[in-house]
Amino acid sequence: MWKHYLIGIAISLVACWLFVRAVPLDQMGQALKAMDPIYLLPNLVLYILAYVIRAWRWHFLMRPVAHVKFRPLFAALMIGFLGNNVLPAHLGEFVRAYVLGRSENISKSATFATVVLERVYDGLTVLFLLMIVLLFMDLPQGAVEGTVLTAGVLRMSGWAGLALFGGLMVLLQFFRWQRARAMKVCRFFLKPLPERLADRIVGMLDAFTDGLALTRPLDLLWIGITSLGVWLALGAWAWSMFPAFGLDLGLMSGVLMEVVMALALLIPSAPAFVGTFHLAAAATLSFMGASGAVAGSYAMVLWMVHFVSTNAIGLYYLWREGLGWR
Repeated sequence: MWKHYLIGIAISLVACWLFVRAVPLDQMGQALKAMDPIYLLPNLVLYILAYVIRAWRWHFLMRPVAHVKFRPLFAALMIGFLGNNVLPAHLGEFVRAYVLGRSENISKSATFATVVLERVYDGLTVLFLLMIVLLFMDLPQGAVEGTVLTAGVLRMSGWAGLALFGGLMVLLQFFRWQRARAMKVCRFFLKPLPERLADRIVGMLDAFTDGLALTRPLDLLWIGITSLGVWLALGAWAWSMFPAFGLDLGLMSGVLMEVVMALALLIPSAPAFVGTFHLAAAATLSFMGASGAVAGSYAMVLWMVHFVSTNAIGLYYLWREGLGWR
């Protein structure tokens, strides 16, 4: 874990250095003073709405494992995202599975499978929205001064993301449809390990596969609708902060902002996505024509909304569930 932690910190430090180089810090204070704080409330509401829809989607993903009500799903979700803000290597995803498995007395391995599947649906939805942006948004051509972001970089990121998430979906479906064969393949690669340890790992993978099924074809439709809802709500969240800085940009610009940040947050970073979040948000806004001071200030405020709201709700449910940091 410490290795991943140090790698993430190193990448975040580089991102912070690039962020500081790209934005005029001496002018950011003026941009922050000129910000209209009235837009913070709808921005916060939209961000929490995205979490609500995400928890609703998790209900459909969890159907093969257990019928779980909204409250424990939302509680585990927020504790998990709190974990992502304080733990390295996205370990909050494991926390989500542990918390829900513990509270509902269900398989943690199968629950974790639904988390993995959720992230794959997230990736595919983001790529779909990126395709819409590239097709219908009038993007600047060539490089924009102060940022390395270009339409070509977006296209290349889309192809790389498609290879990643498409490959993961194929692998997960192999486990789902060829369960016995998948277990044999796993046993083959686990031969060097002691038999007891290999049996335990295979047992966990078998339980993991339980979480990949769908109880009803209709659930797949709802998963698709809610996945789109999550990322449209996040796009609206990013867009709703533009007027606070006097920016007249359409909703599609907010979707582009969220798509770029989602792709950037796949890169390992320090907890709470320090640096990578800020650089991605500032670079995207500069790409769309904003000044460096406004882009940097926007990135700082948007990150603060994410960090404070997620941690506050996560800490509340951590207390309600009677859980400690350990």
